[in-house]
Amino acid sequence: MTDFARPLSQPVTARALAERLPDASLIGNPDRRIRAIGALSSRAADVLAFCDAARADDRLAGSAAAVVIVPKSIGGRPNGETAFIAVDDVRSAFIDIVGFLLPGAARPLDPATGIDRHARVDESASVSPLASVGAQVRIGARTRVAPGAVIYDDSEIGDDCVIGPNAVIGWVGLAYHERADGRRSFFPHLAGVRIGDRVDIGAHTCVCRGMLSHTTIGDDVKIGSLVYVSHGVVVARRTWLSAGTAIAGHATIASEALLGIGAVVVDNVDLGAGVVVAGGSVVTRAATAGTKLQGVPAQPVAAMRRFGPTPRD
Repeated sequence: MTDFARPLSQPVTARALAERLPDASLIGNPDRRIRAIGALSSRAADVLAFCDAARADDRLAGSAAAVVIVPKSIGGRPNGETAFIAVDDVRSAFIDIVGFLLPGAARPLDPATGIDRHARVDESASVSPLASVGAQVRIGARTRVAPGAVIYDDSEIGDDCVIGPNAVIGWVGLAYHERADGRRSFFPHLAGVRIGDRVDIGAHTCVCRGMLSHTTIGDDVKIGSLVYVSHGVVVARRTWLSAGTAIAGHATIASEALLGIGAVVVDNVDLGAGVVVAGGSVVTRAATAGTKLQGVPAQPVAAMRRFGPTPRD
């Protein structure tokens, strides 16, 4: 579950949304209003969401969304005051509705060099004049931002962090939906980035903003240079991401994990606390706490030679 929802400037009814979508069918309360856009799992009030997953009925039954875009093949009916908008292509419809309700919101605007006057930067922070900090950014006490770093709107960085040269915080991931006619439409990234305290982020690293949930980096996480953290990823406290690692969308890395240089975690994979991934490995499935993984694809191993920052004798 997530509390994220992107608010709208004014409410809109299910009927008004359905009228903008060709051949859409409205099921349920046509006057149900939405005031925000979010994921199906959002606990926020009056949210528009979409659902085209397998076993959609189970997921819809547990959702608090006010209006949901669903496939025409849906079998059930909405509960209570909820409304369904049934369409042939759920994701295309959602992308189009976001474009109508939040024009220009799919990607954030590029901040100019310097600190936007609306940004909230603690007076003890050190931000290079060659960095770019957007308007809706918060930077905590004693945090250092190096030259060339770009921090986009809706990014929050805690206290005592280091953002390395040319790092990018809050840009978008690679997310496109292919329509029936072959056109590829970019999937909007409506959420932001939340970075805790005492986080180090290396040079040329990219931490993408979330689509319908924030990308989250916990306290005391250490991230090397040339690392890619994609949209909606959650990296818990005291995790170590060595240089060149790549974490694909919506993966979850629990606390105290250690990923070796060049390791890859594919999308939607969950790694338990204290998992160790050897350098160059590709993790394609979930791993429980304390597992040691090695290889392509990565497999559990009984033991692994220590690796990390400690100098060798």
